[in-house]
Amino acid sequence: MQAEFSGEIGPFLDTVQQRQVSVVVLAHCKFARMNAAGSDAELGQQVQQQMLRAIHEAIAPKMEAGQLAFKDLGMGNVAALMPEIVARSGLAQMGIAVGNLSMHFGIDGRAPQPFAAPAPAPAPAPQQVNMRVGGFNVHASSDGGIDTAGLKNQMVDKVKSTLLWWAFGIGITLFILVALGGYGYYVWKHPPAPAPMPAAAAAAVSAARQHAAPGHH
Repeated sequence: MQAEFSGEIGPFLDTVQQRQVSVVVLAHCKFARMNAAGSDAELGQQVQQQMLRAIHEAIAPKMEAGQLAFKDLGMGNVAALMPEIVARSGLAQMGIAVGNLSMHFGIDGRAPQPFAAPAPAPAPAPQQVNMRVGGFNVHASSDGGIDTAGLKNQMVDKVKSTLLWWAFGIGITLFILVALGGYGYYVWKHPPAPAPMPAAAAAAVSAARQHAAPGHH
């Protein structure tokens, strides 16, 4: 959890001008519940109240003793005071852990510089899904949905491929039919010649014909 709070921690004496100068702090810190009772909102109020008190108690004596100057506050040279401020807050004894304290100071009526807005969380990377459905490669993403254009192209390619295979099959079938028809026509026009008889069979047939001729006894 985080808390941001502001309040007057002065005024402090300007020894050069011999006048009291107002000082306002704008602070930001993170805190977490250890064993403290109460709601998150109540814990946040306790953190703001106790941390503002602790900032004043840590800075005021050092400003009065000359150990800190207005220039130190304006330039943010107070990092060495962070552990003391957290310890003075007493929040650890209340069951609240505090860390990451940052402070900006407004001096002599000037407002403290605001803290930079936190950087937006990076957008989650789009999720890609690739699957094969019904012979098609389906591509989808969390930001663009289903790649309908790619699916359409695949369907067109598949139809073209199917038509080409059908055309190839029909062409082969026609070629075979034409070849068979041509061979049948050739056989019909050119019947095979009868095979020649063996010499012994031819001699027997000739003798029989002579015996059957008229006038042969």
